[in-house]
Amino acid sequence: MKICMLTSTHGPGDGRIFQKEAKSLAKEHEVTIITPSGGGGSSVVDGIRIVTVKRPDSIALHPITLLRLFRACLTQDADVYHCHEPDALLIGVLAKYLKGKQVVYDIHEHWPSEIPFDLGIRNGTLVQRALSALVSSVEIVLARRAESTFAVSKSVAARFREKGIEPAIISNHSIADLDIPYNPNRSGRKLMFVAGNIHAFHGVGECIRAVSRVREHYPDVSLTLVGNVREDLEERINESDHNEFITSTGFLPYREMYEKLNEGTVALLVFQPTYHNISIGLPNKLFDYMLLGLPVVASDLPEIRSVVTEADCGILVDPASVDDIADAISYLFEHPKEARRMGANGREAVLEKYNWSAMEADLLQTYRNLDGAHAKPT
Repeated sequence: MKICMLTSTHGPGDGRIFQKEAKSLAKEHEVTIITPSGGGGSSVVDGIRIVTVKRPDSIALHPITLLRLFRACLTQDADVYHCHEPDALLIGVLAKYLKGKQVVYDIHEHWPSEIPFDLGIRNGTLVQRALSALVSSVEIVLARRAESTFAVSKSVAARFREKGIEPAIISNHSIADLDIPYNPNRSGRKLMFVAGNIHAFHGVGECIRAVSRVREHYPDVSLTLVGNVREDLEERINESDHNEFITSTGFLPYREMYEKLNEGTVALLVFQPTYHNISIGLPNKLFDYMLLGLPVVASDLPEIRSVVTEADCGILVDPASVDDIADAISYLFEHPKEARRMGANGREAVLEKYNWSAMEADLLQTYRNLDGAHAKPT
């Protein structure tokens, strides 16, 4: 089959879209990814064709991006349009009816809360509630036009199941067979914090304040931020003595990210539940930390709690409490054997359960079921 993946917000090298799903599907199918980027063009990476359309600088011009994605989509000789956001799904559904193809909807986020947040609309306002309701209604209508749906977690799938749509769960588990040396005897006091684009809701401010307190007892502690730090957060770091113990790497390619994280002793994952999508989130970085054997200090939120508790791979904290975060970090430094035990537990859980190979099998089987079928507009 020829699969055209459509994304309106994610970049060409996205961890879920490119590194996991596209590479897995390319084992049995011909895969093209259409994605916005700084400039247009076409290339082939690891056997996957990547078509980029130029994205305007302003979010207000996002409709232009969608128009360019739609035009690029129509030029593809695809059997299936695999869509990753509600607006990409709209493009896929239009292409389905115009070209008589099939559509798959891949639900990464709780978009009714994520889209208002991305637009800067304050949570709880009348405008936010109205927009959330509109996004939810339109998304459900469009999802009913898809031949198959995936969701990143049970919490994300719940809203669709209430409407009679049954997404298969394709979680962001780690690729366990990466050739990265495992270090079971970690030492030192190196804290690791990773996100593709580091925002305030990732809890970086709380972590910095917590590490400052920990340094009163452990002056050699360091914090490495792996990812792009927003300009306002970068200024906050540089305007204080924080830059004495904080290193920012910027965005790192997939393998380099793992290699950098592998230098750490303890990992931080303290998402702030500022809106619903964060509250129910299950970040893929949790599984990346676990794969490397890093004990985690993690937000006590439902999906995260489920994994950390079952695997016994870290300490859950109130993400808004700097004291909680600092106490958890100090505990792991003071009890290195316990920290190594938690890290080993996390790695074992990924190798046995939370690894991409199981998700890949489900993904490929879904496409085998689609193979040979023809879209039937309803």
